[in-house]
Amino acid sequence: ETEQGYKDVLIGAYIRMSRPALYGLNTTMQLPELMSQHWTPVANTLSAYVSNFNFEETASKGMLETVWLQYYQTILNINSLLEALETTGKTILPVENYNLIKGEALGLRAFLHFEVLRYWGGAPLAISAGDKAIPYVKIVTKDPNKLVSVTYGEVLSNILADLEAAEQLLDKDPVLEYSNAVLNSPSTLAGVDLTKPHPEDDFHYFRQVRFNYFAVKATKARYYLWTGDKAAALENAMSVISAKNGDGTAKFTLGNETAASNGQLTFPTEQVFAVSNTLATQTLTPVFFNNNTAYTQTTNNLNTAFESSLHTADIRFKNGRLWETRVIPLAGNFNFFRKYNDIDNSTAVKDIPVIRLAEMYLIALECGNTAAFRDYRIARALDVSIDAELTSESAVMARLEKEYRKDFYGEGQMFFFYKRLNYTRFMWPVPKDIASASYKLPIPQSQQMFE
Repeated sequence: ETEQGYKDVLIGAYIRMSRPALYGLNTTMQLPELMSQHWTPVANTLSAYVSNFNFEETASKGMLETVWLQYYQTILNINSLLEALETTGKTILPVENYNLIKGEALGLRAFLHFEVLRYWGGAPLAISAGDKAIPYVKIVTKDPNKLVSVTYGEVLSNILADLEAAEQLLDKDPVLEYSNAVLNSPSTLAGVDLTKPHPEDDFHYFRQVRFNYFAVKATKARYYLWTGDKAAALENAMSVISAKNGDGTAKFTLGNETAASNGQLTFPTEQVFAVSNTLATQTLTPVFFNNNTAYTQTTNNLNTAFESSLHTADIRFKNGRLWETRVIPLAGNFNFFRKYNDIDNSTAVKDIPVIRLAEMYLIALECGNTAAFRDYRIARALDVSIDAELTSESAVMARLEKEYRKDFYGEGQMFFFYKRLNYTRFMWPVPKDIASASYKLPIPQSQQMFE
């Protein structure tokens, strides 16, 4: 009934996404990372079940149920917003905010369905367009018969249609004009120079934790790579990489030694889309810092993963900045994951990255742009010998596998690299055969009765 009401419903969707059930834990640091073998599993616990793709146990089955329901409940909130926009939105909202809210909502609907598809749909190299996939929900309904799965092709078509519509609606997104530095400093904060150009509406700030124009472009890059259209994937990835502010300065910049040495291992200047997690401390401390029950990995495996003997200056790993080794009584040495290290601060509100600039560079490399990858290699302080290695497709893919692991450790993207390419054998931390069928997660029982 009011403009603020529309804003509140949209922000409510972001809040739901930031909670532990989704990107605050499950779909960034836990579910996909366990399936990628990034944490050392403990027998007869959730970590062991998920690492072995065993979703028949109560704990792992419950996790899938939670993630599924939270995705679709968020989509339901978004659809409710979109329906209201078509009835009273145009009379209540100024056109700029109408377009902004509708563009974000459509973009989020596409993004969330794509996330569900990447988990519960089959590996793209092992499916047909006519195979049943997941529900694509565009309405608000309590009728379960309308929440049935449609084909893979229909889901992909709906995702792209929503992304295209979102891109058009967000053509005047404040992120296209103002720098992220300005957008992260609204006029309500002290010390802001109001003589410089800035948005007048505080709703237009903090675009990196909203589904902004470049989040749409980055999702399209992911989408096209998933569907095998490398030319379109490269075009969209490069539009993010080369993005400029209104004054011609770079919109996003790769993280560097200064950021890493300051403990900013989620690289805030790279974040194309993130969620603002107000529960970071209470959620992540027991997961990553709880003595010998924390998620960890062995020192030898980490040295192998980060190629520590070759890339001695790698900004993500040197000086123990990503992992802290402590001696735990009766347990020996234990490695604590420090990417989200400011969770020790009880007042911390942590932005959890969902899409980062680094991924766009890796997409560009896979699609044939080795020149762009050189900028990434320099930013990460990798050994120059890499430049001469990328002479074949197999060499490129081997490098990409290493970089996805190193850059997105604890962020959840490694699993989708494996699934997209239908890897049947993981070589790290130890060789592990993966059946193609394992990539298609089982539809939760709460949904199966309606299929």
